[in-house]
Amino acid sequence: MPIKTVIFCIVIILFPGLLLAQELNKNLSEPKQTKEITYALSGMPIYASVFAHDKAIKHYKGVTGFGFQIDLNRYRTDKKALEWAGIKYNSGYSLQYVKFSHSDLGQVLNLSYFIEPFLIDKPKFSLRLRAAGGLNYGSKPWNAVSNPINYTYSWLFNGYLGLGLHAHVAINAKQAVLASVSYGHFSNGNTRNPNFGLNYPYIGIGYERQLVQQKRAFGKVLTYPQKWRVDMGVSISNKSLSDYKHLRFWTYGLMLNASYRTSNLHAWTLGVEAFKDESMDFALKRHNIYYANTFDVRLLGLLAGHEFLFNRMIFSQQLGYYLHNEIPKEFVGRFYHRFGINYKLNKHLMFGLNLNSNLQKAYIFDARMLFSLYR
Repeated sequence: MPIKTVIFCIVIILFPGLLLAQELNKNLSEPKQTKEITYALSGMPIYASVFAHDKAIKHYKGVTGFGFQIDLNRYRTDKKALEWAGIKYNSGYSLQYVKFSHSDLGQVLNLSYFIEPFLIDKPKFSLRLRAAGGLNYGSKPWNAVSNPINYTYSWLFNGYLGLGLHAHVAINAKQAVLASVSYGHFSNGNTRNPNFGLNYPYIGIGYERQLVQQKRAFGKVLTYPQKWRVDMGVSISNKSLSDYKHLRFWTYGLMLNASYRTSNLHAWTLGVEAFKDESMDFALKRHNIYYANTFDVRLLGLLAGHEFLFNRMIFSQQLGYYLHNEIPKEFVGRFYHRFGINYKLNKHLMFGLNLNSNLQKAYIFDARMLFSLYR
C-alpha cells in the first residue's frame, strides 16, 4: 500500500474583496473574551532514513540523515478552547534541519506550521498526532552537469508535508521529555522536473520547557454554526514534464465540494472536479507508442475525505477516483490523493494551495479560489 494512502487512512481513522463588508456571525464572535496560551520551546536530534519509493531513485536506498528539530509550541489552556475543540490540542511552528549521508541530496531546511491534537491526555503522559505543512529549502537540487542523478527535487525551494506521532512524559509542571516517530516529504508538485520527491521517515528524542503563559484577545472568528459548507471554485497550475524539462504547460479546472462538520475541529467531504492537463496532450503526441492515438486529456474525478478546521485555516486530505480518464495509466492512474490548505479571506471567499499526487509521485500543485455557501 502506498505510504500516502497509509497516511490518509491514519488521519481518517484517528479523527472519527467581494464580500468583505458582510457582517460576521455575532453569536460566535466574542471580542471581549480572552484566550490563554502557554508557549513552550522543544528541541530534539533526529535520525532519518530515505525511502526510495521509485526505481528512478533506487540508488538512494539506505541513505540516512542526521539533524535536529526545534518547535515553538502554542498550547491553548483556556476552558473555551477545550469546549470548542472537544479535546486538548497544540499548534505552532517547527524548524527542521537534516543533512543526508549521500552528497547528491545535500542538506535540507524545513519551516512548517503544525497542528497537534491529543490522542491520549494523562497528567504525566500525552500522545499526539502531528500534521505539518510548510516550505522546504534543499541545497543540492538536480543539475544536468553538477548533480545529474538526483531526480528527487529540482528547485531550491519546495513544499513540505509531515505526519507523525509525538509522545510526551512530564518531568514537572514546566519540563518534559519527548519522543517522535514521523514521516517527512518534500517536492515541488511538478512545477519543475525531475521531481520524484524525497520521502524520509525519522525518529527523535528531545526535551521541552515551558516559556511563558499569556492572555490574549480573540481575533476575528470565521467559524460558523451551520453544519454544511459548499465550495465552488477554479484552479490553475503551471508545470513541466520530466522528458521536456524546459517547457511549461498550464492546467486549469473547476471543482464543487460539500463539507459536513461533525465537530468544531473535524469535517467530512465529498466532491467532484474536472480539469485539463495540457502537458499530457503534448507528451502523448510525442510518445513512441501512443503518438498515433487521440486521447481526451480532460479528467473528471470524484473525491472523499476529511478536513481539520482551524478558524481561518482548513487542512484537507482526500482520496480520489477518476470517473473519466483516457490517459494511459503509466501517466495518470485511476486513484489519486489530494492534500490542501485553504485560507479564509472572509465568510464566503477562500484561497487555497493543493497537491494532486498519483501514488508516490506529485502530479499537479495548483492554486485555487473558492466561493463558499453555508447551510
